[in-house]
Amino acid sequence: MIQFTIRGKPVPAVRMTKKSMYKNKYAQRYLVYKRQVGWIAKQHIKGKPIEGHVGVRLTHFIHGNRADIDNLFKGVTDALNKIVYKDDSQVKHMESRIIPCEKEDQRTEIEIYELDSYGNIAN
Repeated sequence: MIQFTIRGKPVPAVRMTKKSMYKNKYAQRYLVYKRQVGWIAKQHIKGKPIEGHVGVRLTHFIHGNRADIDNLFKGVTDALNKIVYKDDSQVKHMESRIIPCEKEDQRTEIEIYELDSYGNIAN
């Protein structure tokens, strides 16, 4: 199992075009966050990306009540492509939750685990 934490406010994935990625402030914020997630993930990976099926468990600690859980999940799993696993299509089990917190405690806790061919957690 791979576990790590991304400190700071979780950032959801946003839709963007090649043009808007340079002009849209939300797209810019997402791209910075995505690079941060990838950089921190690289520090916790030993070897090549996982080739089999994986499960991902995310716990988002967020201040306030404006959060789209599926876009938060997508933002993290996209950032892990080619680092933790070859492609996010390998994710066959997902868990995601949002827990309210104080502003200074915002973060995303990430767990990635390999699955066997039956979808069970591999040992």
